[in-house]
Amino acid sequence: MSRNPRYALIVLLCLALTAVFISPSSAQLRGKALYEKLTKDRTMVKSEGLSRVTWTPCGSSYYYYDKEGKSFIEVDASAGEESPLFDDEALIKAYNCAAGTSVTALPFHMFTFLEGCQKIHFQSGTRAFIYDRSAQTIFAYVPEREVVGVRGRRYQATFSPDLQYRAYARDFDLYMKDREGNEKALTTGGHADLRNGFPDWVYPEELGQYEVFWWSPDSSKIAYMQFDEYPVTKYPIVHDVSPEPELELQSYPKAGANNPIIRLFVVDVKSQKITRIETGMDTNVYLYRGDWNPDGKFFTWRRLNRWQNQVEVFATDPETGKSQLMFKDSDPCYIDEGGQLIWLKDGRFLWTSERSGWKEVYLYDMGGKLVRQLTDAQLPIGRVLGVDEEGGWVYFSGYETRGLESHLYRVKLDGTGFARLTEDAGSHSISLSPNAKYYTDSFSSFETVRRFTLHRADGTRIRELGKSTLSQEFKDFRLIEPEHFTFKSADGKHDLDGILYFPAHFDPEQTYPLIMSVYGGPGSRQAVNRYVMNGRNQALAQLGFLVSSVDHRGVSRRGKKFQNLMYLNLGEIELADHVAGVKFITSRPYADAGRVGINGHSYGGYLTCIALLKAPDVFHVGVAGAPVTDWRNYDTIYTERYMRRPQDNPEGYEKGSCMTYAKDLKGHLFIHHGAVDDNVHPGNSIQLLQELLKHNKTFDFMFYPEQRHGIRFRRYGESRVEYFIQHLKPDVK
Repeated sequence: MSRNPRYALIVLLCLALTAVFISPSSAQLRGKALYEKLTKDRTMVKSEGLSRVTWTPCGSSYYYYDKEGKSFIEVDASAGEESPLFDDEALIKAYNCAAGTSVTALPFHMFTFLEGCQKIHFQSGTRAFIYDRSAQTIFAYVPEREVVGVRGRRYQATFSPDLQYRAYARDFDLYMKDREGNEKALTTGGHADLRNGFPDWVYPEELGQYEVFWWSPDSSKIAYMQFDEYPVTKYPIVHDVSPEPELELQSYPKAGANNPIIRLFVVDVKSQKITRIETGMDTNVYLYRGDWNPDGKFFTWRRLNRWQNQVEVFATDPETGKSQLMFKDSDPCYIDEGGQLIWLKDGRFLWTSERSGWKEVYLYDMGGKLVRQLTDAQLPIGRVLGVDEEGGWVYFSGYETRGLESHLYRVKLDGTGFARLTEDAGSHSISLSPNAKYYTDSFSSFETVRRFTLHRADGTRIRELGKSTLSQEFKDFRLIEPEHFTFKSADGKHDLDGILYFPAHFDPEQTYPLIMSVYGGPGSRQAVNRYVMNGRNQALAQLGFLVSSVDHRGVSRRGKKFQNLMYLNLGEIELADHVAGVKFITSRPYADAGRVGINGHSYGGYLTCIALLKAPDVFHVGVAGAPVTDWRNYDTIYTERYMRRPQDNPEGYEKGSCMTYAKDLKGHLFIHHGAVDDNVHPGNSIQLLQELLKHNKTFDFMFYPEQRHGIRFRRYGESRVEYFIQHLKPDVK
């Protein structure tokens, strides 16, 4: 039967118009195409306005860099009035005079303030500059070569408070230069095994002790740490991508072995007299967190015992080196080494402690005597963000609803007036102004895309500064919102949280394989009430998987007593709770209990391996990146904090070792490791491979040449996805 040509033309026009409104690049994308779109296109969730601000240190204003105008703009926090942060013309003129150039715009887009707001420091080309804003003068110098440390940390010279000198470490000794460039060695005899003013590997990695020398407030002295590495075992790392391999010997103290011996000194920069600080006869301790009190009359530092369950805070006379105990703190299991000590102008100080089982804020007098406990919130508290001494307020973050939510709080220095300042349930990331009169709040929740707002210190909202927006294309994907759920811990005593992601084509009448995305370990956390519609797990789900992350007993934000539940038994409690999470999810008819995968890196790699080995009937496919396979292979500070030494807890180490269960592997295990990983050494994977081969087990392994702990090859990510598709067999097109 023939059709009217005019009718056919109308049909074609209608189809064309339909294609305009329903683009195949948006609503019709599903499966692999949608996965690739979500992983490669980061423009579908955009920021409007500001996404962050930087506060000026001297007033109630913030600034941002105007890329189009190539200038910095200062904004009055209260009124919102904008003005140039600098007299650009004067600054450019001073720079051209000092540098011998003729630029017409600011020669930098990053800088730091010095002396409050009086001066700024910036680099341009191979030179650095200090500009005096009032005098409109500039000081130019050639900076010292950067030294690279742990995790790529770059070390530069540190100026004295009066800006007359700069100190730096070179070849494991401390040096100093004056403004004319005259150099003076402050220490001598340093080398790789005796480091003056330059850290080892384990202190930065596990104690966050990156900076290891400190100028006194009057610029007359420098306190510094010395790392004696002679007792520490050297781990060989081989760089063999060329015919002539290179051997790197890394000082790495493994659990139960010798730590570096730490000594503290004070050097007078003019006389070069070095005074050793009294730290006690016991060298089997951790000395860290050096700090001068505000007037420079004494230098404070902390001593942590080997079991890490008692910390002592000392004050040292810099002239004599005599030390006096200020106070000490303890925990039945282990101390959070990052407790804050915040000095007040009158000599008193704040200290955060978990001694009650919850992190709280305490006020001490200048002699180290407890004045009062300021909070008894049992939240727990996160960090002290600032103090308004004039108004008498202490501002701090804290967590609620089993740690799902983060909020801003304040309390008076007399312990009264405790209040929560943020209202909406979700995650509030706070930046408090230096004078504690204003704050910004970056907020999101499961249901709410990020918004960025400005507030007065009492919580009153001033205005919105920016927000995230979803493109129409992203909305047209009609992604399913991840489900937040709760389930019982393996012992049935605690409510735990999890997040479950679904493919956009989800059909409850079908069955889907499940992938658990994990990290694990003490203090880690997976479930947080924030916007997670556009994350990696959401993308992975589009390939036909259910993807979940769950918390376990021992996660952070639920108090120290809860974290202590993991003490002495790494690999047991978190695995048991992940098994409970899998069973909770697979009790649903659309989740296939016979197709369960697990994936993680570092500690997550460890949890992946031990899950495949110790619970082979629950986990069937695992992809492990850089796994610790036996805690006797890992460093002293991290491991012993939670497990004590192997000689103190042999049963815990044996139960936590992947090798103990290698004979029980049933599923598909794919291990990835960087060939020169200096954090979790390749020996971890090699030892597990050997044990698996002893039992004639089949597995997959990928080695990545010249890769450290973070594997940068794209193949790593691609092969993980391919492995899950191959062995979990999702129904995806």
